[in-house]
Amino acid sequence: MGGKLTEIAIAEQEGLTNFKTVISSDHAYIHDGIAFTGIINTGSISAAYDIAFTTPSIADGKFLHWRPIGITTSADYVGFVLYEGDAFSAGTAVVPINRNRISSNVSKVTTLVKNATATPSGTVIDEGGVGTSGIATAKGGGGVSADEELVLIPATNYVLTLTPDAATVVTLKLFWYEEEEGLDDD
Repeated sequence: MGGKLTEIAIAEQEGLTNFKTVISSDHAYIHDGIAFTGIINTGSISAAYDIAFTTPSIADGKFLHWRPIGITTSADYVGFVLYEGDAFSAGTAVVPINRNRISSNVSKVTTLVKNATATPSGTVIDEGGVGTSGIATAKGGGGVSADEELVLIPATNYVLTLTPDAATVVTLKLFWYEEEEGLDDD
């Protein structure tokens, strides 16, 4: 026995324990410099608050894989809805951060803004909430499995609407990666 398969097996071993090295796809995307974060703090909000972005075009050669949001609230329950295909304007620009801080790759997301002006009416593609409704002192946080990612349509506007039960500060960590791939309807 031996040969090429043995070389591959040895190369996949972690040096200290000799166990096979395994990392998640998210971890690999960070190493590849194609994973990005948008960090947003809303300040105190008591009414609907919109965050909007536009996905890269097909010409950019990247497809945006949207992961469930990381969200925390300072006080009350906040519901969120992600709409596809809505117009938006204004807002304060948020600069996407490459999670591999030594990579020179820049996100192909053409626009990412907080406190946007929008009237969401597009297709609802994700919905959820965090916190405890009806309890003024409740604080909450949440995030769910990467297995619930969405591959978003190129060159399309998306609006993430946050709706609090009462005044609260919301902190979000948006996470996505931008991967080269073709459209696959299989």
